[in-house]
Amino acid sequence: MRVWIAAVVGLISLSVAPAALADASAPGTLTVDGQGSVMVVPDVASLSLSVTRFAATAAPALSATNHRVAAIVQAVRGVGVPASGIQTESINTTCGKVRVGPKGHKHLVRRCSASESLTITSTAALVGRVIDAATGAGASTINGPDFSFANPSAGEIAAEKAAITDARNQADAAAAQLGDVVTGVQSVDLNPQSGVAVPGAPNATAAPSTPTTVHPGAQEVDATVAVVFTIAPESPA
Repeated sequence: MRVWIAAVVGLISLSVAPAALADASAPGTLTVDGQGSVMVVPDVASLSLSVTRFAATAAPALSATNHRVAAIVQAVRGVGVPASGIQTESINTTCGKVRVGPKGHKHLVRRCSASESLTITSTAALVGRVIDAATGAGASTINGPDFSFANPSAGEIAAEKAAITDARNQADAAAAQLGDVVTGVQSVDLNPQSGVAVPGAPNATAAPSTPTTVHPGAQEVDATVAVVFTIAPESPA
């Protein structure tokens, strides 16, 4: 998998003690904020689907919905989704009066609906087949997929490495402008709020005769570090 690294110029500050109070033996320091990012291909996909059925009373509407949901569960299990990847979100029934019949001769009838929603979680490579299986088994609506990572820290180490490299490059450039050189690292603070920038994934729909192909793309993982470098005057050649 190719990884793209982008670095963003951070902020640089030079710690200088007043001449009267400075300890001649204490090294000078540069504090640099480095930023880095990498592109990582997600390996987990989730989608939500629902089934709705109608009847004159709630019980048969719910029974019909249950029958269809059972068929969908069997279908997605058949393409490789484990039982742990199938979760019921909601079950709802409603009843009311609706007008039916030709214009000018409509009359009220009782109508009930029952709906069930499921969340399906699978590997990103499998999600296209999951969509086709659920649609073929009678899902009324499908929303998703949403992509994520099986390993929540995916890409973080590479992003932090890029951020540290960015910080060192900035420190070298700033020290050179001051006639100094970087001599070491006093401390490194990894930003606990570094995270994943996830672009919105388009909804996927299934065509009855053409297999659904889902493209997970790549998601950006960002990291920020604050590094305190020690510096010293550059030795004459």
